Amino acid sequence: MTKTKMTLYCLSLLLLITKNQALAKDPFQPIDSSQCTALATQLDGWELNAVLISPSQCQALMSHRVLGIRKVELASQPSFIHGRVTRIELTHIEISALPPCPANRITLSFKGVS
Repeated sequence: MTKTKMTLYCLSLLLLITKNQALAKDPFQPIDSSQCTALATQLDGWELNAVLISPSQCQALMSHRVLGIRKVELASQPSFIHGRVTRIELTHIEISALPPCPANRITLSFKGVS
């Protein structure tokens, strides 16, 4: 076998192996409920620090004593939680679980606001 044929053979074999691993998840399998129930615990320790609402954007600053300050925007999916920011108001923000999880909303308010 020539060097070129050997290289093509190895690449083909590699593609076959990775193709089998990249198959889509079966939609009829049950969802991972640990991610769905973890939304509330993922927000433990987070506090709402600031809200900016303008005609063009809605943003909020959240802080955690270990993880620092993070900026979130309306409709964003922050990397530190399995959820989406669905509402930003002057006194609170609302974060909802991502599909396929059942509807679950968590509200973060400024300290002292209920």
